Amino acid sequence: MKVARAHAARHHLSLGEAVSELIRKATDHPLVTEDRNGLRVLRLNRRSPKISASLVDHLRDDLP
Repeated sequence: MKVARAHAARHHLSLGEAVSELIRKATDHPLVTEDRNGLRVLRLNRRSPKISASLVDHLRDDLP
């Protein structure tokens, strides 16, 4: 919702319009995956945030 609200504000759209636009864009550009060491992984672009083991541990701690 944070991304959708920011997109709506930036482009002067309603929240519903922003969500629809973001979903449309996501379906126009599906995620690219590849096999690495027997696992299917996403290929992210250079601007994507780096995922570290400590971030994964932190997120796992937040799970119910």
